[in-house]
Amino acid sequence: MKPLEGITVVELSTYIAAPSCGRILATQGARVIKVEAPAGDVERKFGPTLFCPASDEENPIYDTLNGGKDAVMLNLREPADLEKFHKLLAKADVFLSNNRPKALKKMGLDYDSLKEKYPKLIYAVLLGYGEKGPKVDFPGFDAIAMFATGGFIQDMMVDAPGAYPTYLPMGFGDLICGTVLAGAIGTALLGRTRTGKGDYVSISLHGAAMWMFSIMSTGTQFGYKWPRGRYQGGPMGVPYKTRDNRWVLPVVNEYERYWRAFCHAVGAEEIIDDPRYCTKQATFDPKNREDCIRYFEGCVAKMDADDLVKKLEDADIIASELAHFQDNHQSEQALANNFMSPITYPNGDSITLAQPPVKMGSVEEPGAERAHAIGEDNEKVFREFGIE
Repeated sequence: MKPLEGITVVELSTYIAAPSCGRILATQGARVIKVEAPAGDVERKFGPTLFCPASDEENPIYDTLNGGKDAVMLNLREPADLEKFHKLLAKADVFLSNNRPKALKKMGLDYDSLKEKYPKLIYAVLLGYGEKGPKVDFPGFDAIAMFATGGFIQDMMVDAPGAYPTYLPMGFGDLICGTVLAGAIGTALLGRTRTGKGDYVSISLHGAAMWMFSIMSTGTQFGYKWPRGRYQGGPMGVPYKTRDNRWVLPVVNEYERYWRAFCHAVGAEEIIDDPRYCTKQATFDPKNREDCIRYFEGCVAKMDADDLVKKLEDADIIASELAHFQDNHQSEQALANNFMSPITYPNGDSITLAQPPVKMGSVEEPGAERAHAIGEDNEKVFREFGIE
């Protein structure tokens, strides 16, 4: 038995963040009823932006976020449909939404209104900027509410002539927030078994940014400067370009412990005992740090990536070649762990779709699923809920 079997989630959401939360809950056994307006979730039409199909037959981006859900169509501007929506909520355990608080309040779907009608309901919302402050009613995409206002775009570009703010991975912040919210909903459901009462659960893109970037931002209060240039990183923690035109990234957090092994791995024995480089403290000097990185650049430029990675791994140093997004779908590691799952569409297209990364012993590995068409499950759901 899956841990969330018997739990009903009514999802009123669009785009990525909240739908990804609903997808995770569905893989853990919850029945997720996604309610859409007649026009449907705008994410249904996003596929062509990334050269993907976006039809009821094949819609891989939308399917990734919405497989395993019932699809119900209601126009909540119509009193009769709003009444049907309330009949769903009356038998639901969780209400999940990423609509703006002002819009929910206008429909009478704000927390204060619903907790009176449905005292056992878990009310879960994904916000742009939180419950208070000057931007409380602003809409939020992760690009703005998380990355632009959290410092990532500006400070993650390399400080060099001609540099420009970095591009963002689409949906990155949304998926993080959706994953965290799914866990918080589970906690709220556990709490309900003890109190008999529902609860309010929220996460915001901006709040998540403050948490995600806290390691980088805390140091700025003591003078650490961003953005960084190529030669401002630790000598054993920056990417190096190899002879075969690939990039390899080592990560060493215990400098003195791994210094000698690193030097041997890259063929830099000549500087093993050089006092300018052999301690972490010495490389706090900007000239020493740059000189050391440049020396390693020369060593690595004589090596192929596969050979370098093997030598680093043999020395118990964590390292990897820098992959491309296109590599994910053939990744042996991802496929072995069902992080990527194959799917074949009715038209014969066979691809892989990413799966929620959470693993539970009581839950069979989820597979890729097609999302249902807009309103496909109206008749079934209405019949089960006694809605006419």
